[in-house]
Amino acid sequence: MSNYAGTQALYHNPAFVADSRHSVFLNLVGAQVYMAGNHAKYNAPFSIASLLTNTVPDQYRNERGAIRFPRSYIGETSNGNLKRLNVGAEVRLPSLLVTLPGGRYGMAVTSRTRMLLNTTQVTEPVARLARGGTRESELMNQEFDNQKGNLHFNGLAEVAFSFGGVVLDDETDFFKAGVTVKRLVGLYNAHAEIQDASFEVVPDPAYNNRKEIIRLPNITTRYGYTSEGAFQNFRPTPGWLLGGNPAGSGWGLDLGVVYEYRPDVNKYSYTEKGIRKRDGTKNKYLYRLAVSLTDIGRVNFNNPTYVKQQEVTAEDKEFRYDNFQKLQGSDGFFAAVSSSLGAPAPQPASFKSVLPTAFQASLDYNIKPNVYVNTLWVQNLRSPSAFGMKAESVLAFTPRYEHRWYELSVPVSLMNRYSSLGIGLAGRVGPLWFGTDHLTSLLNIGKPKVFNFYFGVSAGLFRRPPLSPTRCWPLETPWWKRLFQRNEYR
Repeated sequence: MSNYAGTQALYHNPAFVADSRHSVFLNLVGAQVYMAGNHAKYNAPFSIASLLTNTVPDQYRNERGAIRFPRSYIGETSNGNLKRLNVGAEVRLPSLLVTLPGGRYGMAVTSRTRMLLNTTQVTEPVARLARGGTRESELMNQEFDNQKGNLHFNGLAEVAFSFGGVVLDDETDFFKAGVTVKRLVGLYNAHAEIQDASFEVVPDPAYNNRKEIIRLPNITTRYGYTSEGAFQNFRPTPGWLLGGNPAGSGWGLDLGVVYEYRPDVNKYSYTEKGIRKRDGTKNKYLYRLAVSLTDIGRVNFNNPTYVKQQEVTAEDKEFRYDNFQKLQGSDGFFAAVSSSLGAPAPQPASFKSVLPTAFQASLDYNIKPNVYVNTLWVQNLRSPSAFGMKAESVLAFTPRYEHRWYELSVPVSLMNRYSSLGIGLAGRVGPLWFGTDHLTSLLNIGKPKVFNFYFGVSAGLFRRPPLSPTRCWPLETPWWKRLFQRNEYR
């Protein structure tokens, strides 16, 4: 974790708000996208990078210039195991970090929006149906029993306040701690939990066998959602942030501590007006250990205007092509599901979606000036059956060269619940930061199951170095005071 990350570091550990290298840090905008799972894998003949930048060769486009992307471009892993998929997107909005006078304490106000899609405990036939659709030949005309799976999709807006300070500065031993309190607004939720089901895919004679029917001999399920008005009507007002206007709301908490071992702390110490101080512009540790718990809490979706849910146990039902045409948003889709299952439309309800609580730990070692090696461990603490969001589990080793104006790092990670090896590249040049933890997926090397990238723009004012002990006296009056001084001439 870079010493110049500013508010970005607070999502790892809120204690980094204290003893920052910045006196003021402003994040203008940032974004990150990730995907990881154990079933689907990218199998297209062109790279994800070319797909994102619209530079796919003409041979993979149709006569109108649109990119052809058949289902075969998404491969699959068939091994009989339960399947999972995590997809996330995040936009980091304007955020501000301020180091308080004296440098021992800091505070920050941050804001962001998050989208998280988690599927867990999905049986392989259901995963194959979701990936390949009803035309998957190996699924046709055979019944699959004892099927299950969970899907949770959440969209959140977040405003958070962080505060931290130095707990102990005992020469070589240094401790700081911090806390982040988050106000969460639930913008959207959709979920489906299949406890038990059987299904069979058969041709539909009504379409000369060119369409298919999904027959359901039995199904026990619970599903729910928030209507589109929950985010279409969103306004950044107190009524939405603190009142009962949104579909859901809640509170979250991050807790963190940091220890630094500083064997050469005297090199960065000075005395000013008889008080022993540290140079706030310098990193002083040989190694730094950071430990945190992040995203403790939940969002309570309880606004009956937007929140709907249904529980169904049914036998001998069908999903037909005709029933899912010209649907009007989430309301239309879930009404079609209920109608197909012989159940009433989803009714007003309430439910609580947990945040993706995680344990995070990092060890940062200073090899020589500007050169560091970092080890990061992120462990998801939510069970696969938890109702709500789940974090990724990652173990990463990252060498980096760090300067206040630029930075380069090469993360080597075990991602995707420690099952996928990734080599990345990340950098910072002035206010611009960017990178990926899985460079091979962007370049289409292998058949990746993991994909991520991040970028942003931020800037700050660095803390001032100590004044020279040989400076001239008296001190020059600051310019803003001189503007209002009365000139006295006799």
